[in-house]
This record gives sequence, structure tokens and C-alpha cells, in this order.
Amino acid sequence: MKYTLSSILLLFSIYVSAQSKLSGSVIDSETKKPLEGISIFLSHTTNGTISNAKGDFQLDHLKPGKYELVATSLNYEDNIIAIQIGLSNEPITISMNPTANQLKEVVVESYDDNGWERWGESFTSYFIGSPLMVKNFIFKNPEVLKFKFGANSNKLRAFTNEKLIFENNELGYRIIYLLSKFEIDFNNNTFSFKGYPFFEEMMSKKPKQIAEWNKARAQIYNGSIRQFMRSLYTNSFIKDGFEVRTVMNVSKEEIERVKELGKGGFNNLNKDSLDYYNKVHNIGFEETKVTLDPLITRDMLVLSATESNAKTFYFKNSLQVLNLNKKIPNEYAKTLPVYRANEFIRTELSLRTNSPIFIYANGDYYNGLELLTDGYWAWSEKVCTMLPSDYMPTK
Repeated sequence: MKYTLSSILLLFSIYVSAQSKLSGSVIDSETKKPLEGISIFLSHTTNGTISNAKGDFQLDHLKPGKYELVATSLNYEDNIIAIQIGLSNEPITISMNPTANQLKEVVVESYDDNGWERWGESFTSYFIGSPLMVKNFIFKNPEVLKFKFGANSNKLRAFTNEKLIFENNELGYRIIYLLSKFEIDFNNNTFSFKGYPFFEEMMSKKPKQIAEWNKARAQIYNGSIRQFMRSLYTNSFIKDGFEVRTVMNVSKEEIERVKELGKGGFNNLNKDSLDYYNKVHNIGFEETKVTLDPLITRDMLVLSATESNAKTFYFKNSLQVLNLNKKIPNEYAKTLPVYRANEFIRTELSLRTNSPIFIYANGDYYNGLELLTDGYWAWSEKVCTMLPSDYMPTK
């Protein structure tokens, strides 16, 4: 199963903020009056607040980077603004459009009857996590979801105008999720989604419970895609146990060509070329890919980007990402054709349209729908294992 994960929707407008706080005000787009009680949060973080009677708000203790600032309320359209923390300290103004003005223009989309009964298991497996992963995870309001299956396209979509609410008792988070896209393509066996989660820390007076949450979070973080992106940004991915190699797609014609050349032996080839020819020559029946032995260095993957605080992650062909600090969990091993619990976790990465990914120090990455994963991360990177971007493992 392959899937893509995006942490950004549209850049409606771009603001910048500096130091470690973000302040501003919220107004009605028509009356220009301040709005009280608007929920404001940075997507994928635990940092959120409510606008006061003057419409003012402030978020503190922010780390530099790129974020989506989400403003949401029952009577107003959600407003998502891309911001850059660390460049300026100018306050921003958020203008909210009343939902009442849009009612005449709204086209009510048809949806499947008994959608959750029919498609709830698929939604849970693809989006929330497999049954073995969600024992202590509660979806509080599944009834707000609508599903639409296209028989001609063989695609399933899920949508809602309400916030999804989850309680992750395993990791100690309550998650409020604004779902923007959910689609399963059954023909190509791919899945993609994008949205804006806000994390609320669960409280406990029991030290044992807090210790269990911290332990579970650290275990999830180890070997995760967030750790990988952070390690790429900081040039610590070797120290963090990651090994990256090139994966080559090989056509039947290429396999036949190499096997024909191999009859006389592969002479006068350098080490890297010999590795490729030997791998293709010995490729298994019905296999179409070979993983080359040489390790890819970080400098071959990451370049400085034109945007402040960002780095460009780009590669050709596909990549195999292996983490030497984490073995395949039993829950994942049970889903494989051959039980391989003693192996290290590995994922194959590819770029959907050959466009680069932009990464930040907190592990967030943008143009996320471009990144296609196959393997461990396709199984593990779900809502039930999602950590906020401001999470840092306890040393």
C-alpha cells in the first residue's frame, strides 16, 4: 500500500513573525468588527488559543519555521494562513468570512447512505491506523463523516464540514482535526489525505501514566518520518540510524539485456556499475526493482532552499530508507506476506511528479502530496501515531 501525506493545503496568504511569539487580531470580513471566541492554532502543534473580546490573540514559545495558522469557528469559514516564524514581529490581522453568506452558493454533494457502516473500516485502516494499532484510540464523532464511492473511477472520498475529534489514550493527546482531503484509489492501491490537526495534551496526576505516555511517544518517534526529516535538516541522519540507498526500477527489456551481457561476464566495470549489473542479473522472478549497495550521503539529498529556514529534499529514481535503531514491530510483521520481525524497518520513497520537497527543522515538510511512501511508513504514519511538530523526545 502506498500513500502520501500532506501538511499543507493552499497558501491563501503569507505572513511572517519573529522571535518566539505570534500576535494579531481577528475581524469580521464585512463589518470589520473584532471577533471573540475564534479558535486559533498552529496546525500539527500543541500551540493554540482563543481570541478575546477585542479580537486579539497571542501564541507564545514558538520555534522558527513554516506553519499553517488555522482560525476556525462555527459561524465562519475556516481560514488557513501560511506563516513564517522567525522573520518579523509584525502583528497580523485575520479576516473571517461568515458562513451564512455562502449558503446560496453551496452545492450539496451527494454521498453514500450508511457511509460509516460501509466504509468505516476502510477509513479507520487507511487514515487512523490498523486494528492492532488503535486499541487505546477513540474516534469520538464518526457520524459527521460522509463518503462517496465512484464506481467508474474506483475511488473512495470522505469529507465533512465539521471537525474530527480523536482521543489518543496511548500517547496522551486529544486531536482536533480539520480534514481537507481523503481519497483511496483502489485501482492503483494508493491513498492520500491532507488536513490540519491540533493537539491538546491530556492531563494526569499519576507519574506512572505520564511516564508511559513519554515512553510511548519516544517509541513512535524513533524511526518515524518526522525524525527522518529532522535528521536530514540537521545532518544527523547517520547518527539517528538512517541508511539511504538508491532503488532502481528495471524493465523486462533491461533485465534481458543485462542477462545477455552477463553470459560473457561483466568485465571492465567500476564498482558501482558492477553492483547494478550483478543485482539485475540475479533479480528474482517477477521482481522489477533492485536496491544498490552504496549509501547515499546527505549532501546528495539536501540543498539549501531560497526560502528562509527551509532546505530542499530532492532525489531521482527511488530511495530505500532503513533505520538501524528500530526493528519491525510484531503488529507490522503480521501484515507482511512473510513474517520478518527480526529485520530493521524500511520504507521506499519516490516523488510523484519529480518535484522537490521542502523540509524544516521541526520535521514538517511541504509539497507533501508529492512524496509517495511504500513499506513501513505507509503502514505506521497514521493519525493514531501522529506526534505534534513541537514534540521533542526526552533525553
